Amino acid sequence: MNHRDAMAGPRPKLRILCFGDSLTQGYSSMGAVLRPYATTLVQMLEMAFPELDIETVEDGAPGNTVKHGFLARMHGNFPARKRSDQGFDWAIVLGGTNDLAYNIPPADIFNKLKEVWDVALRKKTKVLALTVPEAGIAGAEALDARRAELNSLIKGYKRKGFHAFDLHAAVPFFAMSERDRARFWDDAIHFTPAGYDLIGNKVGIALVSLLAKEKAESDVFPARRQRYYKDEEGVLEEEVGDPLAIDQGYIVIRRRDLE
Repeated sequence: MNHRDAMAGPRPKLRILCFGDSLTQGYSSMGAVLRPYATTLVQMLEMAFPELDIETVEDGAPGNTVKHGFLARMHGNFPARKRSDQGFDWAIVLGGTNDLAYNIPPADIFNKLKEVWDVALRKKTKVLALTVPEAGIAGAEALDARRAELNSLIKGYKRKGFHAFDLHAAVPFFAMSERDRARFWDDAIHFTPAGYDLIGNKVGIALVSLLAKEKAESDVFPARRQRYYKDEEGVLEEEVGDPLAIDQGYIVIRRRDLE
């Protein structure tokens, strides 16, 4: 640590819980490779907010269901007694893929998800809920319909401190080009390491946007000079380039997005 860092003191900390099943764990190549999306998420946040000390805790359990496993695990991340500096600012929750595979009704999955989210919200931890990604299974109309119902419930939920991000739309399977599908998808359910990095990028952009708005509305973060593009109507992520090469894009935050 140099003299300037010592004078400045410790940086404000941002702690994030990444919670879910194998898709949160970064399961790939039948478990031989693990690449949590949290890795790229941290990189995105550090680029956007270099004044913050970013810390993530990854809690992904392969095969776990929302209905029968999530709630106890979530309680384990929010014990009744904990050190005051070990709480979480955000919990990113992704679950439901395994439940849908076991034919658990979407309403039952959603009701249990609300209990899981509530554990964090009652501890003053904001929640970013991710919708369930597509499955690359042709002819599975009934499964697709149940997933769409669950995702609609997630996106429609309203509560203070709760936010939803449509991961299903951000990282599709069938709408991808064959080139992108081979690059980002490992099988019909899981992703390649590059695919988990893509998820981290997409979730990172969503969280950066939420934090930027939060920063504009409060003094939670230290003041720092903002940069804006001359063109206030400038394009946002992925409005240029090959629309099928979904990894192309930039983080652009316009002034009016923060108002």
